[in-house]
Amino acid sequence: MAIPSTTARYGQMRTGVRALGHVFGLRFNHDQVFEAVIAFGYPTLQREFDKLARLPQGRRLLETKPDLMARLGDDDYLATLPPGSLGAAYRDFLRQHRLDAGVFDARDVIEPVIERNGWDPDFGYMIKRGTALHDMFHVLGGYGPDLGGEIGNLGLHHGQLGKCRTTAIFGFIACAVVRGGSWRRKREFWRQAVARGRAAQNLMAAPYEELLDRPLAEVRAALGIAASESAHPAGHFFTRWQLPTGTASAPFEPWDYQAAAAGAARH
Repeated sequence: MAIPSTTARYGQMRTGVRALGHVFGLRFNHDQVFEAVIAFGYPTLQREFDKLARLPQGRRLLETKPDLMARLGDDDYLATLPPGSLGAAYRDFLRQHRLDAGVFDARDVIEPVIERNGWDPDFGYMIKRGTALHDMFHVLGGYGPDLGGEIGNLGLHHGQLGKCRTTAIFGFIACAVVRGGSWRRKREFWRQAVARGRAAQNLMAAPYEELLDRPLAEVRAALGIAASESAHPAGHFFTRWQLPTGTASAPFEPWDYQAAAAGAARH
């Protein structure tokens, strides 16, 4: 299979700076985060697309283009999955923290960026699938949705992406801005998450549609994701501090699905 090229030029610096201006305006703008990440991370995304297209499982994804969001957004389906499974953990993550599947709306946020830049369907599919996997990475890493968990999740992504200035910069900013722990604690947690991501298999290429009903611990082992106890000996960094968004919201609570599931099984 020939690797599809993404020949459309993308003014990444100009677009990224404009998006960051909207992100950190008078109020935090969630949707502009996507524009900024894609703009600054475009060279890395091209490199990751080439890597994905060279893998047998990656080529299969690009050829068949399964709709992962159709599964992840189907609560009735997720509710049928066995306790302790990847899908059950994903559902618990969403429900406990009052979240919706998918970080950004595909129709209103993601697809306009793809169409505006004339990217080919395979590259666009990787962008949409990768965005849908953000919360899945939270679950695979055991990282909660609090900003401490976001540092861990971003570190896991950075480890997967290799030399990516975008995730490195965002990770540095997160460790500097997020409150609730010392700089040393946050940076060490970040470095551990990065090492965890580097040691894992290519998580973008994993057939998650086929893994949702399998035990979470089994999926982590199959994908080469180290257990939290060994990856983060001092535990996960958690904080209740939140960015100002202009709307009142309850702070997130610590999330450890496997510990909660084990406790429920004992009772």
